[in-house]
Amino acid sequence: MKHYYPAVFIPKGCGLKGYTLRFPDIKGCFTMGDDLDECMCMAQDAVGCMLEGVDEKDYPAPSNVTDIDISDYPEGSFVSLICFDKEKYDADTNPIKAASEKAGLNIKQTAELLGAPYRTVQSWFNGTRQPPPWFERLVVKEIQAAAE
Repeated sequence: MKHYYPAVFIPKGCGLKGYTLRFPDIKGCFTMGDDLDECMCMAQDAVGCMLEGVDEKDYPAPSNVTDIDISDYPEGSFVSLICFDKEKYDADTNPIKAASEKAGLNIKQTAELLGAPYRTVQSWFNGTRQPPPWFERLVVKEIQAAAE
């Protein structure tokens, strides 16, 4: 599911290029980038990290962009909406868990499908351990094939 949060883009000072981003609706959430493209990419990671482990129904409600007061911010600051795509973020950061959830498989069912120990798959889902990238790709393909 996609979520839209306003972000305050604050120009870096001291002649540096780029911006610092602050998300007023997500406590402690901020990031930075050397240009707007990098800021947008970093914003996904910042929001994803701050909302990790929070059920989507409990995500903070976004403010209206026009309600954000930037009068105390440096000149050149502006507010823009950032689209946080939870499904894409999960697929990028934990592809095994994302593929399993998309296939409707829980940890036990994924472990049985793969013939893998439950605790191993559980640690993959929790992000405490990750298999090598080549193996991870094979596991995701196996899960996707089983879902078809």
